[in-house]
Amino acid sequence: MLRSFYCLLLLSFPLSLLAQDWRIFKDTSCAFTAKYPPFWVNKIKEGKRVFFTSPTENENDDFLENVNISMTKNATYGTEIKIKDAVPSVLAELTNSLDDFSKKSERYFKWNNTDACELIYTCKPKDSEMEIKITQWFCFSKQRLFTATYTAKSNNTVYQVPAAKILNSIIFR
Repeated sequence: MLRSFYCLLLLSFPLSLLAQDWRIFKDTSCAFTAKYPPFWVNKIKEGKRVFFTSPTENENDDFLENVNISMTKNATYGTEIKIKDAVPSVLAELTNSLDDFSKKSERYFKWNNTDACELIYTCKPKDSEMEIKITQWFCFSKQRLFTATYTAKSNNTVYQVPAAKILNSIIFR
């Protein structure tokens, strides 16, 4: 029994070291913090959208997986409009704007102690034959809409675990 405990302790030690190496993104204008792997690239694009992009997997890698996070302010967010009420219009917009849109799952959960929705779907962006899989989290917090999106080729799961850790590390400010 004691030997099993030591084996477990030795196996978990490297994992705890890896978690400590993650970088912390902080930007007061974006109103959140997030942790991301040191080998991912962090960029802020138009509209104060923050992107964490995966490294290439090999020389033939033609799609870089990414997690992007955005925040928009509106006085009605979270007061007049609730997340469960907003999801049907989000789904309608996705259906109209993406080719071969297929919802895989919809779940509601607490994100930073706030009601949130997770949508997972596949689609083909306009004018593309590549099928992608998207995991998207939505949440209203303090009259702000937070949207976090993980995008990957639908058949690629290489960065699924780090992406989930990034999503779970997001803290609203």
